[in-house]
Amino acid sequence: MAKSQVPARKSSGHICARHAICFECFRAGAERTRARREAWAQRSLPFEVAPPPQLSARELAHRRQMLEHLAQSARRA
Repeated sequence: MAKSQVPARKSSGHICARHAICFECFRAGAERTRARREAWAQRSLPFEVAPPPQLSARELAHRRQMLEHLAQSARRA
């Protein structure tokens, strides 16, 4: 027995054909996809703040050098 080619009526009252969807259904699907992606992206966010790592003397000197460079660039601008 073949499937019916009759469009299904949605609960909100609009009709979508079998291979085409109305804008409301498209937008709802896009919003669900966006929400799913945002939830997936937030799963790895650090909600507990970890203490900063201890920097070596060399790393501290490099950081100070870079901050001084940025400060000089800001003064020139």
